Amino acid sequence: MKIGIMGGTFNPVHTGHIAFVRAFIDQIQLDQCFIIPARRSPFRMNEPLAEDMHRLQMLQLAFTDIPHTIVSDIEIKREGLSFTIDTVNEIQSQYPRAEIYLLIGEDQAHRFKEWKEWKELLQRVQLCIVQRTEDANLQELIQHLIHGLNVNMPWILKSPLFHVSSTLIRDSMSNNQSITGYVPETVEEYIHSHKLYVNT
Repeated sequence: MKIGIMGGTFNPVHTGHIAFVRAFIDQIQLDQCFIIPARRSPFRMNEPLAEDMHRLQMLQLAFTDIPHTIVSDIEIKREGLSFTIDTVNEIQSQYPRAEIYLLIGEDQAHRFKEWKEWKELLQRVQLCIVQRTEDANLQELIQHLIHGLNVNMPWILKSPLFHVSSTLIRDSMSNNQSITGYVPETVEEYIHSHKLYVNT
């Protein structure tokens, strides 16, 4: 059984996230892919964060019709900061015979050595990196990441490049600009109906 994990703050989820998950599922041929919003990322301590329930609900709206995806609240229910190694431990305890694949963006890959127990993570999961910018040199980054370690070579996933980010969406909302096309229609309706990000 192949299980994928994609975590993040998803503040909010956008069309790029959805495309990355589709590529993840298709290229790895995942049986299940867990989409896991962080309660609080140690790298996003100063980011204005929508309430947990809103981020979770937006994810459920975004992925409701995408096969093999499961939106999970395991990090939201866990106290304190959200660390991926703790999430991997929890999922591996539930699925002890599964192969675990972890998807991160190239921005996260640059800071991967700052992650809690990052070497242990590389031993326990197959790391997959999705390219987010045209000029990224992921091969050089990967060689730097695994230098001197006896671990699996991280895989690079092919996905369309998206010039959208959660920051762009929040800024657009706070400036009363359109976010159409940046997020699924159901998520856009949810953001407007709950007046999210209007004061960030």
